[in-house]
Amino acid sequence: MKAWVLHGANDIRLENIPKPIPASGEVLVRVKAAGICSSDIPRVYANGAYFYPIILGHEFSGVTENGRRVGVFPLLPCHKCESCLSRHYETCSAYGYIGSRQNGAFAEYVAVPQWNLFELADNVTFEQAALLEPAAVALHAVKSVKDFGISKAAVVGSGVVGELTGAWLSRYGVQFVDVLGRNDKGMFQEYDLCVEAAGTVNSLERCIELVKPNGEIVLLGNPEMEFSINRKIYWQLLRKQIAVRGCWNSSYPADWKRTLDFLSEIQLGSFVSHVFNFDELNNALNMMHSKSKKHKKVMIRL
Repeated sequence: MKAWVLHGANDIRLENIPKPIPASGEVLVRVKAAGICSSDIPRVYANGAYFYPIILGHEFSGVTENGRRVGVFPLLPCHKCESCLSRHYETCSAYGYIGSRQNGAFAEYVAVPQWNLFELADNVTFEQAALLEPAAVALHAVKSVKDFGISKAAVVGSGVVGELTGAWLSRYGVQFVDVLGRNDKGMFQEYDLCVEAAGTVNSLERCIELVKPNGEIVLLGNPEMEFSINRKIYWQLLRKQIAVRGCWNSSYPADWKRTLDFLSEIQLGSFVSHVFNFDELNNALNMMHSKSKKHKKVMIRL
């Protein structure tokens, strides 16, 4: 089969490699669509992979050998730890991950545990299904909010997950939702809730400054590098009595089912800005890395 194999920083190659052989409990999935996550960019260009060589790609959909159309939950829980036994698979203490801790979907085929397959109705496109993972991550962050008696929320980080978080907040009844980029000004001086969706020290500090006293911050963005916050900013956490909650991945299968239930309202297809053919993956990655074109979700079609 053909696969894009990452051999090191800025060294990704289209190669012919053996098709994976499914282990017991696994199913071979022919990939039909795969999204490029912003987290894939440092994996490709900045030594951000766990090991080499590796095939990246964790946002994807496809068809099984018996013709089932499926989306794929990429986190591989151990099913043995306390979190897994309580069905909080997203906080598994010994998880694997398709596309980062083992080979992923920038390939023609992936071997996937049967448990991780999410069956799709015929009216769900493969591109929509490849967006189920980031949409469920955004939903999981919104569901973690403790107080929904709020009217004003800001999402700091205007990438696809940030935009999806804003869409879910509106769906959950928040009247005023701002999705803010690094230089955007919000509608208000203070917000009841801020969601940090960029993973940078600047976005975290901005949330601390924007949220009102006794307000809430949800941390969603994955940091690409080490950072620390200014002591003066940290004092604001204390003096404003801000509640801070971390959020990781999504609840499976609940968040995925709910995402499908509200597929038309969230309009997942509208978040796809570019679709490349499989053999053009390198061009897609370069476009995202160089920021040569404004984009939302960049998708690979097989």
